[in-house]
Amino acid sequence: MTSILRIKDNIGTTTFKQSTKQFKDLKKSDPTFLARAGQTYFATTVDRGSSDPKSANYYGGDHWKVTFKDKLKPQEGGDSIFTWFVFKGDVEEYRLVP
Repeated sequence: MTSILRIKDNIGTTTFKQSTKQFKDLKKSDPTFLARAGQTYFATTVDRGSSDPKSANYYGGDHWKVTFKDKLKPQEGGDSIFTWFVFKGDVEEYRLVP
């Protein structure tokens, strides 16, 4: 189901990443995408993951694995990417009803 993700107004910016690591723990070469408060993005899939830390789709309990309708260009350069990890506390999800 298609959704719209909106970056919450009160957070300033958030970073989409290729892992659930904290931003400070990423390498400089790790792809990231900086999203600003109020911006909206169309998502084709929002995988909320499992609550079981032993599960393969456990995303730290606080991230979603999101596949966007359009590829997003990492700020480090390189190829654009469809799927990113998003900190769920920084976004609002609006589901589109067909």
